[in-house]
Amino acid sequence: MPPFTIPLLLLGALPLILLYIPTWIEPYNLWDPKVLNSLDASDGRITAWCNMGWWKNTDIFPEAAEALAEKLLELAQEGGYPGGGNVLVLHLSQENPPSQLHALTSLSSDTAVSKAVVQSTYPNTSTHVEFYTFSAQFRPGKDVGHPLDPMRGFLGEQSSQRFFEDDESTEGEDGADEPLEDRLQSFSKYDLVYILDSIYHYPPSLPSFLASLRKVLHSSSLVVYTDILPPPNLSKVNAYLLSRLLSVPLPNLTSRPRNLGEYKVQLETEGWEDVIVEDWSDGVWNGLSSNMKARGRMWSLVGRAIQVAEENGWKFIGVRARKGDDVNNET
Repeated sequence: MPPFTIPLLLLGALPLILLYIPTWIEPYNLWDPKVLNSLDASDGRITAWCNMGWWKNTDIFPEAAEALAEKLLELAQEGGYPGGGNVLVLHLSQENPPSQLHALTSLSSDTAVSKAVVQSTYPNTSTHVEFYTFSAQFRPGKDVGHPLDPMRGFLGEQSSQRFFEDDESTEGEDGADEPLEDRLQSFSKYDLVYILDSIYHYPPSLPSFLASLRKVLHSSSLVVYTDILPPPNLSKVNAYLLSRLLSVPLPNLTSRPRNLGEYKVQLETEGWEDVIVEDWSDGVWNGLSSNMKARGRMWSLVGRAIQVAEENGWKFIGVRARKGDDVNNET
């Protein structure tokens, strides 16, 4: 076999490799918390933070990651939400922790770690915590028990206790005369959906995912999340390569607003109210890039890529929106 045959075969197989990378790799497996985090001196436990971090007052990864989680929680609280966010430790450490907490991750290993952390750190919490291991996208008929399934209140234990009991003990209770559909909806809705550093991975596109949330929200419910906004001049070739390598749906790279103003208008057009879109790039990119480059080896390449992204106009943004009452957007 000629010596140049293998390189040619690899080059010819590159499109196929790019096509199947998302089926082989869960993107969050690439960010190993054991490598990125450090030992917590207070309890001897290695923290498990895994986001891009808020680096304004620190150069330590777990401190920056916790700061970003807190910053997004503050954005929710500024919108009127009194409880905690998606990060479990922040949820349960609040002065007014939520009565119900549903934690969703796509990795079973993350679910196991989260359960252990809650059980060891807050063994006597009054919050009812449920853990789910699913992709964020709910697929009707396939993802039975998914927290974004509008029917989950009907299919769960609450339905058997609330909807199908017909004894005198329930007479006169608030809502006892409500139609079944109304009572189902009251069980199935969240006050807050908090998404930290992951929404750009959700298929089929960000607007479609946000639209799917509306069925599990009250009119006053909030959605808060961080997002990455690509520059408007991103080429189709680069968008395709990034889509395959980073497991980001192509529409989340190509069909995006050109700036923060357009981003806000798009959400409002889709029925969201009280929309806030903030540019957090200055507190994220430079610190994360410096931290990665300081680690050396392959991490330095990651840091350099982040630096190039910042130089080319990529934005890291924080978003808050309220569902509102526009029923025309719930179909």
